[in-house]
Amino acid sequence: MTVASSLDKAKSWVKELQRQSNPNIVIALVGNKVDLVQPASAAASAADDSSVEPSADDEADDATATPDTPDAAGDAGKRQVSKDEAAAYALENSLLFFETSAKTGENVVEVFTDIGASCRDRA
Repeated sequence: MTVASSLDKAKSWVKELQRQSNPNIVIALVGNKVDLVQPASAAASAADDSSVEPSADDEADDATATPDTPDAAGDAGKRQVSKDEAAAYALENSLLFFETSAKTGENVVEVFTDIGASCRDRA
């Protein structure tokens, strides 16, 4: 979660879920597109899978990706929301927290695995 407005929207959704749902609900706060804020070498190694060919969809995703700076011209390593800030919010609100990349697959499986485990533990 790198864009401040995304965290603000997520906080609003969390409040609504906590207000209207079962008290045992499992909520995961997931910041996507972490590949956009990692150093180029880390993002490249996470995406280094010779069996995956780039597609037109990948190019479209790149074109519409939410920049992590207000003007999109800044350094890709800059963030409006630190990982620590988002993790602290998640901890304060008993949420699972992950930073993921749908593009590289980083932490995607872990999100679903941990949600399933948490649901099982609360049942």
